[in-house]
Amino acid sequence: MSTPGNEDLHEQARQLIDRERVEGLSAADRKWLEAHLAECEACARWASSTDAAVRAAVTVSVAVPAGLALAVKLRVRQQAAELNQRRVRNTGLVVGCALSWVVGVASAPLVWRICAWLGGEFHLPRVVWMLGFASWWLVPAAAAAALLLWHRERAEREPAARLSRDSEF
Repeated sequence: MSTPGNEDLHEQARQLIDRERVEGLSAADRKWLEAHLAECEACARWASSTDAAVRAAVTVSVAVPAGLALAVKLRVRQQAAELNQRRVRNTGLVVGCALSWVVGVASAPLVWRICAWLGGEFHLPRVVWMLGFASWWLVPAAAAAALLLWHRERAEREPAARLSRDSEF
């Protein structure tokens, strides 16, 4: 009859057996596992069956249809080219936004004076010409936001169109 502490040892041994096949073990873990496998027949069988399963999986050959490797290679290259195009487009968008902000900040004092002068010339309430100044900042930002939303929507539609186009092969 096994005790709860005993089951934890067996579970720990099984985890170490599995981890050893994937990523390796530290010297201390390997030493503990070897000692445990020498004492525990059930865990030794587990290690043996795990080894057999790994060997069987490695020796299985899979038939690949003719032209599949070439098709995958072409598709990977096409995807890489598309990602590069997106990166270039996004770089241009970032540079454009940065320039827009720099010009906007640099021109803010001049625009403020022009709005104040127009408000004085046309006897507009202070709130009205201040709203005009705020529009100077909000209209380009709203246009940029609309452009970004359009760009995102278009990018989301492209994969769906590409999938339907690729499924025709």
